Amino acid sequence: MQKISLKTIYLVALSAVFAVSFLMFVLFDLQSQQRQTEAAMLEEARTFAREMDAVWQFMDNSQTVINTTSDGVYEFKGLHCSRVGKSVGALFSKGSDYTIRYTNFNPRNSQDEPDAFEAQALEAFNANAAVTEYYEVADFQGVERFRYAQALEVDKSCLECHGEPAGEVDITGKVKEGWTLDSVGGAISIVIPLDQQQQAVRDNVVRDVVYFLFITLLIGAVVYAVTTFFVFRPLNRMKLAFTEMGEGKLAVSLDDAHAAREVSRLIERFNSMAAELHATYDHLEDQVESRTDELRRANVALEQQRDALERLNEKLAEETQFKSDLLSMVNHELRTPLTSIITFAQISREACPPDRESERHSWEEIEKNSQILLTMINDMLDIARSDAGSVHVACEPMDLGDIVSSVRGTMTPLARKYCVAFRTRVASDVPLVNGDFEKTQRMLENLASNAIKFTPDGGTVELRVDLDAGNGSVRLCMADDGIGIAPEDHERIFERFFQVDSTSTRKYNGSGLGLALVREYAAVQGFAVSVESALGRGSTFTITIPPDAIVG
Repeated sequence: MQKISLKTIYLVALSAVFAVSFLMFVLFDLQSQQRQTEAAMLEEARTFAREMDAVWQFMDNSQTVINTTSDGVYEFKGLHCSRVGKSVGALFSKGSDYTIRYTNFNPRNSQDEPDAFEAQALEAFNANAAVTEYYEVADFQGVERFRYAQALEVDKSCLECHGEPAGEVDITGKVKEGWTLDSVGGAISIVIPLDQQQQAVRDNVVRDVVYFLFITLLIGAVVYAVTTFFVFRPLNRMKLAFTEMGEGKLAVSLDDAHAAREVSRLIERFNSMAAELHATYDHLEDQVESRTDELRRANVALEQQRDALERLNEKLAEETQFKSDLLSMVNHELRTPLTSIITFAQISREACPPDRESERHSWEEIEKNSQILLTMINDMLDIARSDAGSVHVACEPMDLGDIVSSVRGTMTPLARKYCVAFRTRVASDVPLVNGDFEKTQRMLENLASNAIKFTPDGGTVELRVDLDAGNGSVRLCMADDGIGIAPEDHERIFERFFQVDSTSTRKYNGSGLGLALVREYAAVQGFAVSVESALGRGSTFTITIPPDAIVG
């Protein structure tokens, strides 16, 4: 629409309104002319019917005079009502396309047999005494004509020739039909040609259409001229003014003479806008210089901030290097001695004679605490690798049964040492899944260690692996009947260095990194970790492996 001019839209709208109005006018005028023509022909037919009825009544009233001689002797002349009516009708229609005749079912003269239209009219008259006329445009001898039929009433004079008893011969030598005063004595049938009336309708419609076109074109021309003079011309002047403003000529002012009120207000606002732009442009150089100074000062401030950021980045790089060096030292300088300590502690514990129980217990304590320290160091190193983005994840088929067996071998001695039952169960329909064997094992070991840590003596920890038939995922559930976790801590336990319990119920200390590592290892493999727990009712940690990680 933005590419179409207002004048084009205006012309198209007027043309559309004109076309619709013209079509509606032609249809309305044509129907109106046809109704008027039909009313005129109906009145003409009724007039003919009244004249024929008058002739019939005249003949009926004159029968005594016609059939009586000057000597007062009755002498039937054969000039009865029906014959006269037919003769008068023939005389009326002679030399024209009009037809006037009498008709009835079972007439005395075969020429009076009704055609299809007349039969319908007679059936309507006989079916309902209230119906006295019947008309429509119908076929007559292969040509459409206006057909009219009027019912003939039976009076006492009609019964002389057509009354009862039926079968008796009347004075004309014909057999009586047995009519009564309630009978229908036939119908006057009138046929009126349509040629003149149709031509008159066409002439009237053409005349009205020509007049309508003249008035419509005149109104359209006046509206277009007024709109062009009071709307389009002022808008064109505004268009030229905008063009001048685009070329940098801001001292533009328009005259609102010969403009409509709405357009005049638009021109006033344009002049006001042009004046404001001109005044703004006059002070633009000062404003540009002021903004340039502000921009220069801002650039200086940005340079200072950039220098500060560079120094901060250098310091951060130094700290990062220090952190890397520290982690390297921890990795090489602490893990190696701890490994040696654990090895010698195991050898010494196994070499202790049975009668030196206290010495064996001491070596077990050294071994246990060394293992705890090594686990903490490993967790810290894993967290550091995760922060540095250097955690590499393998994606290969792995048998969860093998992982569970390895976890059971690692965790069973620890559980036995702290009087906790550790059980595992792997469903037979668990498939192979894609993932990192080592990290999945670490996740389950951390969960098992955490469960044993918070389960009282005599408690149970169970690792279950099954296939969820509902959504096709594999679930690894670590359930315990330990102290449980409050609902408000369900999300916080996965944060680094967060510890729910630091009381004597804990069996050994930890770094608070185990569950954080579980969630991070699950995330990098595309797994999900959730927890269900309540205080005093144990906990269930679930690792969910999605269906798209299942092999095959």
